[in-house]
Amino acid sequence: MAAVGFHHSIDWSEQHLIYFFASLPPRWAFPLLVLSPAAGGLLVGLLIQYWAPDAAGSGIPQVKAAYFLKFGRISILTGVKKFLLGTLSIGTGNSLGREGPTVQISAAIASWVGRVFGLAPRRLMTLVPLGAAGGIAAAFNTPLAAIVFAIEEVMGDLNHRALAGIVLVAVIAAVIERSLLGANAMFTIPPHSEFRHADLLWALALGLLAGLLSHLWVEGLLRLRQRAKATSVRWRWINPGLGGLATGALGAAIFAGTGHLGVFGIGYRDLSAALAGQLALGLMLLLFAGKFAATIFSYSSGGCGGIFAPTLFMGAMLGGAVGLNAERIFSVTADLVGPLALVGMGAMFAGVIRAPVTSILIIFELTGDYSLILPIMLSNLVSYGVASKLREVPVYEALLLQDGINLRKFPILSSGRAWQKLPIKSITTHEFVSMHADDSIETALRKIEHKTFKTYPVIGADGRLLGMVHRKFLEAAPDRSIPVGQRLPRRMPSSCFHDQTIREVAQQFVSQEWLTLPVVSRINPDRLLGVVTLHDITRQQFLQETETG
Repeated sequence: MAAVGFHHSIDWSEQHLIYFFASLPPRWAFPLLVLSPAAGGLLVGLLIQYWAPDAAGSGIPQVKAAYFLKFGRISILTGVKKFLLGTLSIGTGNSLGREGPTVQISAAIASWVGRVFGLAPRRLMTLVPLGAAGGIAAAFNTPLAAIVFAIEEVMGDLNHRALAGIVLVAVIAAVIERSLLGANAMFTIPPHSEFRHADLLWALALGLLAGLLSHLWVEGLLRLRQRAKATSVRWRWINPGLGGLATGALGAAIFAGTGHLGVFGIGYRDLSAALAGQLALGLMLLLFAGKFAATIFSYSSGGCGGIFAPTLFMGAMLGGAVGLNAERIFSVTADLVGPLALVGMGAMFAGVIRAPVTSILIIFELTGDYSLILPIMLSNLVSYGVASKLREVPVYEALLLQDGINLRKFPILSSGRAWQKLPIKSITTHEFVSMHADDSIETALRKIEHKTFKTYPVIGADGRLLGMVHRKFLEAAPDRSIPVGQRLPRRMPSSCFHDQTIREVAQQFVSQEWLTLPVVSRINPDRLLGVVTLHDITRQQFLQETETG
């Protein structure tokens, strides 16, 4: 129900804003189309900074972090905020998708239901992928893909015992969605001839191209997002407005020249036209480039929305362009534009999201066209292989790493407590926030304003580790203009070496009151390599016991 409501709210907003503005005379249409995403971005930026910091971004990285690091705890208020901010951001024309936010909204509902019924952390944790599966099933009308996505992307474990529950929730969500929105496939392509063996070469070429462009797109998104995060916290709320302004200017320019609005919002109207073979080569290339840049602007600046829909849009335009080139330049007689646009959707999805099985199933279920399963499989796996080779860390994990969150997916060991003998570096957080001893306390507190850690390492001017300081110790300082180095506590936690076993470090926690320990090099004990918390160890024990029964 939440997914269907979110779907309708975005459609209503787009219809009464973007499409309404486009129907006005040109002297009004162009400036309004430019300003609409910018205004939406500014308002979203303000709300994220001062009201809903947990509603930023896609939502899928946040769900993964909640599953792996917080025992599945997601506030129901987070889901409500995501619903409102997602509608505002996407509905005003920012180039983002509704599927990622739908996953977070649904997972928040699942987590809330578990807490209402007083479920233990072990049971509560398993509800998060169930909610994610329901959200994807209802957002795309693809129950099979939703089941695989929850297992492949959220949990990363194909043998998980929650499979039965995931299947049940995905089926229920799809039934509700179809009863309210209809049972037809989301996209259709015209009748086409069977792919010949020679045509598979085009699917192979499309997979290679999609894999390369997926890598370039992810790199651009991560680099611009890193620069946006470097903005002063005080003015960071402006970034989504700037991203919206760039999106609006780009989308309005393309609309003025072509009459197409695909750069704005979800863009499924132009995507459907590409699948039907109704767009010219130049237009598809222009829409691909526009969506490529606009989504980077909208997401990297800190907007609220996902990347599923833009990825599918770019893939359709890329595949359609390859099909037109095959027909015109190489005199291929088969009708390849619509089929290759469909294949391109899956290939781009596989390269960006890195969920190859989900990408195959989701394209099949979106269209109900089984005849293209072989070229879809070939193109998707090639794109996935190319993108994985060029960048090892998938996009969602990379986004979390930029935020200082390391999922640290740990292998399940069958030999009892063998995991305790592994080195502590296997669960160490290497992406952490440190404070400089010369920083003022006010500056240090601003740096950690939206961070989840309670204790932070303090580094001297020469890069040496000086100690650890608790957030509350800084907040209690009578004068916040003094350097952090002057507020270091007298009793410091003992450091642990990166090659010590988890069991040895656990014993160190028992002998002192600190809940966070610095991890240092045995060769140079003054060199900080990372931090490890008692929560990291207890969470690992919980996961091991959950999987081994």
